[in-house]
Amino acid sequence: MRPKLASTFVLSALIGLVVSAAAHAEAPPASTDSVVVGVYGGDWEKNIRASGLEQYARENNLKLTVVPGADAEWFAKLRAAKGHRSPYDIVVFQPDTVQRAQAAGLLQPLDAQHIPNLANLYQSVQSRFTWQGKTYAAAFSLGQLGLAYRSDLVKTPPRSWLDLWNPEYKGHVAISSPTYAAGLQFFAGLAHALGGELSNPADVAKAFSKLAELRGNAVAFPDSPGAIQTLLERGDAWVVPFWDGRVFALKQQGLKIDFVYPSDGPVVGAANWVIPKGAPNLANAYKVVNALSSPQVQKAFSDRSLYGMTNKDVAYSDQLKSQVKVGEEAYSKLIWIDYASATPQLADWTRRWGQALGAK
Repeated sequence: MRPKLASTFVLSALIGLVVSAAAHAEAPPASTDSVVVGVYGGDWEKNIRASGLEQYARENNLKLTVVPGADAEWFAKLRAAKGHRSPYDIVVFQPDTVQRAQAAGLLQPLDAQHIPNLANLYQSVQSRFTWQGKTYAAAFSLGQLGLAYRSDLVKTPPRSWLDLWNPEYKGHVAISSPTYAAGLQFFAGLAHALGGELSNPADVAKAFSKLAELRGNAVAFPDSPGAIQTLLERGDAWVVPFWDGRVFALKQQGLKIDFVYPSDGPVVGAANWVIPKGAPNLANAYKVVNALSSPQVQKAFSDRSLYGMTNKDVAYSDQLKSQVKVGEEAYSKLIWIDYASATPQLADWTRRWGQALGAK
């Protein structure tokens, strides 16, 4: 083959490869005029609507459908959809559900090209939602589980998870079971305080043995935020593991209550935005997640919820900064539950928890 013909052949081959690659490249998501967002109900829904979700939809001429619910319901529907024609474009998930949905192949990887604000979220948090180099959730708000206590009834405020065993609190400690998020998070905090990990059966057994010693102090076993609030309001419970934002909100409402971030580490409960595979309004999903990840929306939500947020540029109110621990230094010390170890054992741990505390 002569040189000129050879070069022509090579050029043609290269052009063919480029055309073929372009044909197989992922097409940009189609433009639509709607978006469906799954959020937690009650105050959470009110707060996120008022913090910028409705405003963004209005300013961008989007038909917004908000679906109140919870992780279990949404996960079941995503699993039934099998990555095709999801009933939602965006859903808020807790870390364990993010993990399960990602493992089941139900989530759309998030790309900073479509969601520029991802780059401004704290890496110590975002790294928890990255697998094989791909990110599957945009962390939003962080509820840090610590110790709520009645400031007018407790003479010696707790400082550590292990302070729940203080004889001063006898008959006035409330502990949730592992079936409720606060209960599982407390158990993780206890294992950590004892120098252990949930992945080690010996460490778990040690935590249950310690838990059995709390039987004399425990008065109730609440399974919801409302139940915890009632116990605190009545003064039946003086000390209870609870989330910082909820405690500071009750304090703001006038309840004589305060909060301690345990010296052996608070346990994180995070609300995170995910985009399901097969989201029918994918282009809008990207845009809305980007808006929800902005410092402006996150500040507005923080002002209403009193939770720390994940965008490093949030300008917190003076009131929040005086109470809530925020920022990379605080977030890097958070205890995250090892759900890969915890979830398969949850039924057994709940049984052992009941036996340890004599609770039904």
